[in-house]
Amino acid sequence: MPIDVTWGNSDKTYTVFKFMGRWTWDEYHAAVKAGTELIRDIPDNVDILIDMRDSNLFPNNMLSHFGASMQRPPREFELAVIVTTSAFVKAFAGIIDKVYGKKNTHFKVVKTIEEAHALLAGSKTEPV
Repeated sequence: MPIDVTWGNSDKTYTVFKFMGRWTWDEYHAAVKAGTELIRDIPDNVDILIDMRDSNLFPNNMLSHFGASMQRPPREFELAVIVTTSAFVKAFAGIIDKVYGKKNTHFKVVKTIEEAHALLAGSKTEPV
């Protein structure tokens, strides 16, 4: 599967969605469903690490698919950290953060996986 979903740490405070190569919206929606199942028994909010280092391509209709995901998220989360060097993804994440940050859901972009894990481990107050 081009989108792998796992726990990001042993405390189960965040999940990792690793995007690899080309992927489809059906695969994206299947990954969201897998992530929902993964966190089903966790009573607290679970944040998200989105690792796009190995995939910078998006299928068509990106805005409608991500918009629909955010309108009906399977679960509340406070922080999504995106690992990428893509200026396009960084700009898109900034727009999403402005829209959904008002609902206490924030999107941050970092360039390395180490930065992402560190941010999700505790320093959520520092902007990236």
